[in-house]
Amino acid sequence: MEFTINKNLLSKTLANIVKIIPPKSTYTILQNIVIEAKDKKLHIQATDLDIFIKKVIPADIKDEGKVLIPGKKILEITKEANIDSITFKLKELKLQIKAGSAHFNIPSLDYQEFPEVPKFPTKKWFTMGVEELHAMVDATMFMVARDMSRRPMNGILVQAKGGELRMVTTDGARLAKSVKAEEAPDGDLIVATKVFDLLDYGEDDEKLDVYIEERMMGMKYRNTAIIARLIEGPYPNYETVIPTSFTGTCTIDKDILDGALKRVSLVASPHIKNVRFDFKESGIHLSASSPDIGEAKEEVSCAYEGEPVGLWFNAQFVLETLRHLSSEEVVFQLTSQSTAAVVLAKAVDNLMYLLMPLRIDSWEE
Repeated sequence: MEFTINKNLLSKTLANIVKIIPPKSTYTILQNIVIEAKDKKLHIQATDLDIFIKKVIPADIKDEGKVLIPGKKILEITKEANIDSITFKLKELKLQIKAGSAHFNIPSLDYQEFPEVPKFPTKKWFTMGVEELHAMVDATMFMVARDMSRRPMNGILVQAKGGELRMVTTDGARLAKSVKAEEAPDGDLIVATKVFDLLDYGEDDEKLDVYIEERMMGMKYRNTAIIARLIEGPYPNYETVIPTSFTGTCTIDKDILDGALKRVSLVASPHIKNVRFDFKESGIHLSASSPDIGEAKEEVSCAYEGEPVGLWFNAQFVLETLRHLSSEEVVFQLTSQSTAAVVLAKAVDNLMYLLMPLRIDSWEE
């Protein structure tokens, strides 16, 4: 095997592919990638056994061949090369790399040791823009549960229902739902967040095809194919916790609330970041205290309609939510001290967040 390839193209491709390599694994073969030179192109594959990724990029192929090689090390060599093109040549299980005046000899392995790649799913589910997908993932993924004992909630629920494509995440204390009009057969699956980390974003007109099969999902776009094992469910029935009627609605400038909340939360408990929100006609009264730090209060104006209500929220959760809302004004829809509040961007109906209030029994005025 021998080929020459553009340094920047290879570096960008490898940087994306090696994201899949597990940081630690007793199965050391997973630290390696397959590079195959054929048909005037380079075929590069990697896996963590749950996800398989393959990218195909152009190269000047002199001799076809296939090699199994440490992925991160090849990326490091490529990134540090100070020349536009790099030449690779396989000789007696050693991959010889020539990058200008620099030469490397890297031991390789038998490519047949690479795990068997499952067949790509054949049932096409839907097609959408890569940037559209990115927007939905970015709006929801930060609310994925980190507790590994709640396995279904460690992924993103991708659901087609009633002419809508939905992405839903929850960690039990908050919930995110992003919606897009999409005619696709009804169905749902739970996808590991790592799958979406592997996508190349930034191509506005790029389309991505999604395929499904029992326990498997496939994605194809441009030069990339991804096969992923699905997370087994069931996913929580999130629709039952979304309020349908409200006792109060608050519309407020996002930046004003963001600044006030950051200030008041400076004295909140470092562990639960508890800040009290008192919603009333005159505005929101924010307050927090902790025995070791002190107390803080601040009043911010808002347009409020409904019955006065006081709730405790995790300030960090509220701030993260505000960062993902694009409008200048945000809306809080309230029900009671013990039920979820809905948080929306004003005049935006395709993104919704739920925040559960904290259960704190008393507050000293």
